[in-house]
Amino acid sequence: MLNTKKNLLWLLPSTIIVVIFSLPIFSSEYLNRIVDLIKVYPAIAPIVIIFFRFIGVVLAPLPGAPISFASIAVLPWWEAWMYNLIGVELGSVVAFLLARKFREPVVSWFAPFQKVHEWQDRISQKKQFWAFVGLRLTALVVLDFVSYAAGLSKLRFNKFILACLLIDIPTSFIFFFLGGMAFQYSIFIFAGFIAIFLIAALTYKYIGNKFS
Repeated sequence: MLNTKKNLLWLLPSTIIVVIFSLPIFSSEYLNRIVDLIKVYPAIAPIVIIFFRFIGVVLAPLPGAPISFASIAVLPWWEAWMYNLIGVELGSVVAFLLARKFREPVVSWFAPFQKVHEWQDRISQKKQFWAFVGLRLTALVVLDFVSYAAGLSKLRFNKFILACLLIDIPTSFIFFFLGGMAFQYSIFIFAGFIAIFLIAALTYKYIGNKFS
């Protein structure tokens, strides 16, 4: 019952984020308005993207993918990549520190507790760094709960940061580069790019639930 209430609590803000940040992709009129607004007020783009990507990691049930896709549509891919990366890394640090300081009572609100504990156990004491690197890589296409798992483990903060940067920089670079190329050539190609991403995310979630 409690889990159901939590899911409903996150449903409304998640839906709002998906709708608002999907509009630039599917509405050319809305896209042009956003682009014109950014030309007049260039600081809006980095503030909005960094803030929502940060919130999407700290409040892990909130989706981050719509912000990434929308930023590719309204900005050059390299700017979208940079702002998203900053927001994600800041959010990851805060999630790690929240878990490290406040432990289970806080983490249970922002992540599926059983899954976090499974990942926490996989970050063994002898292979903490590489275990977290593997989890960080496999969790890229789903909601980011691994930062909380790392905070609950004995993984040192400096190794946590190193692992995040080691995985996030190259993988996000490839994602935004390919996404930017797809959007530049055709909205239909970009839609296909989004579809592939979503299929990969759903497949990962299905396999994870089936074999966990």
